[in-house]
Amino acid sequence: MQTNNTFTVIFFTRKSRSNAQKLSIYSRITVNGKRSEISLKRSISMCNWVSSKGRARGTSQNIRILNSYLDYVYGQLLDCHKQLLEEFKVVSPNAIKARYLGEDDQHKTLLELIEYHNTNMVSVLKAGTMKNYYTTEWYLNKFLVQKLKVKDIYLKQLNYPLL
Repeated sequence: MQTNNTFTVIFFTRKSRSNAQKLSIYSRITVNGKRSEISLKRSISMCNWVSSKGRARGTSQNIRILNSYLDYVYGQLLDCHKQLLEEFKVVSPNAIKARYLGEDDQHKTLLELIEYHNTNMVSVLKAGTMKNYYTTEWYLNKFLVQKLKVKDIYLKQLNYPLL
């Protein structure tokens, strides 16, 4: 398949806000000059990072684990790019980032499911029954905001310990 898109993934660092001696590691996805960044939630000391290679310097166990993690993330981002191409979807840095983070349109949210149910069942169910579903939706919204501190949650994130 021939494409005219440019696609690159690099790893870079920024100074950590909490510790002046540490660097936070990020990944930058670039497609056709447009960028998107992902925090990898990892940090490294300043003296162990090689900016030109985008990798950690050294042979200690922690450095090897970090470099293998960076290779894994790189491979996952390449897979996300490949999947978008195979599905004939628009390839953008935000689309790749969303696919990598599991936030693309493949995954439905709890409130989307409830809204879908309520719009499809309003003509089938009686008003008293629909009132109960609307109340349940209100309580779920309240729970998500107060307890989980989110506006919505993906269905694949639901689990019993969470609730």
